[in-house]
Amino acid sequence: QDFPEFEVAGALLPLTPAVELCHTMLATGLSAPGAVTVLLRSALREPLVDIADDAQELRLLKMIEMLIRLDHLHTQGELPADVTEYLSVIRDLRFYDRELRRDTSLSYQLAFFLRKHNFPCKRQMLGPYPLKICDPEERINFEPVEVRSYKRNLSETPLARKVRHLEAVGWRTFQVPADYWETLQTYDDKAAYVRGILKENDLLTY
Repeated sequence: QDFPEFEVAGALLPLTPAVELCHTMLATGLSAPGAVTVLLRSALREPLVDIADDAQELRLLKMIEMLIRLDHLHTQGELPADVTEYLSVIRDLRFYDRELRRDTSLSYQLAFFLRKHNFPCKRQMLGPYPLKICDPEERINFEPVEVRSYKRNLSETPLARKVRHLEAVGWRTFQVPADYWETLQTYDDKAAYVRGILKENDLLTY
């Protein structure tokens, strides 16, 4: 509740801490419109042309826009016009995550077997999210799930949020865990696993 008073006093944060704090708040369910407004007004003071298209600040701004649009509709409805317009510009702005082009053993092999069944295997950015193996026309995403550890106190992992956000905008996601993929010892095992996913979901083209 003190954020609007900080704004009146001119105590605005620089871009980086402002977007980091705003993202943390929204990602943990704290979405007071006054606080979000002050933090985003701090951010919008810096021209977007000065932010690289692969900058961490832009990734966080893209995430903030999506969190507000999909998870915090009440907050969205109470934001002032200048902040709403800023978020609209952020939504349309190009963001590039370098991870989009970095293949792992899992993503490379998965794409190989999917192409055998004419799955397009395109790479595309969707908001803050890189989709390494997808069909943009049909809104289908195959998500290679690498082995990672997350903080235990997270209410939602980054992967779970990504899948939920994709579903909210009309995408289907099929997760392929690296630890399970590694148990598939042979070419035929992996081919059968991929074919099974496609067949079960009516995605086989022949």
